[in-house]
Amino acid sequence: MGKADLHIHTTYSMDGTASVREALESAVRAGLDVITITDHNEIQGALEAREICARFGVEVIPGVEVTTKDGHLVALFVEQDILRGMSVIDTLLLIRDLGGIAIAPHPQQPVPNSITLHSIRRALEHPLAREALLGIEVCNMNPSHSPYNQHSQQIAEGLPLARIASSDAHMASMIGAAITHFEGRSTQELRQAIQRRATRPEQVNHENPQRVFFRWLRLYFRRQFSQPKPSGL
Repeated sequence: MGKADLHIHTTYSMDGTASVREALESAVRAGLDVITITDHNEIQGALEAREICARFGVEVIPGVEVTTKDGHLVALFVEQDILRGMSVIDTLLLIRDLGGIAIAPHPQQPVPNSITLHSIRRALEHPLAREALLGIEVCNMNPSHSPYNQHSQQIAEGLPLARIASSDAHMASMIGAAITHFEGRSTQELRQAIQRRATRPEQVNHENPQRVFFRWLRLYFRRQFSQPKPSGL
């Protein structure tokens, strides 16, 4: 079985602290086969990671976490930035046109930019948008979201979507904190598993969310004051 982490941020995100290289090195330490770099509204880090990933023995899916009018969506298998601020439906239609697929991250949580169950259901009722929306996060280890994972699991019940566990890592040490198991090892085998809803989510890290947050905060301020960072939006 392959192991994937499909929601990772680098310094191309305004709140990321890991460089692309550091993210790949951490993925190797976590024993991952596939990762997706999903910076906020910025594809460049994902494309850089894919360009050099063979040196690390990890496959990379290019992706982006898109800010829609209705909350965040994680787009996978896309090669370009996606315009922010569109509706969930229009965003999914564009992801579909680009040959990608999408995951609903941290759904229906009392946190800004969490996509609602209403928006997910509307997308699944749309004859074309539902071809792109194939997964839902039931485990997200970002300390802003992890306290609500049980709620996300309840939201996912009854929805025809693959169950995804992701780190939503904003620092290298959290990559692999939650993983998605799938049959195979490659990016295409992972895509097929998502399409078949044949994934298995697993929480790996059980660290206290407050400790994770303050660890990230120290790294964030250290990065802010020590070196310039790319201009992710």
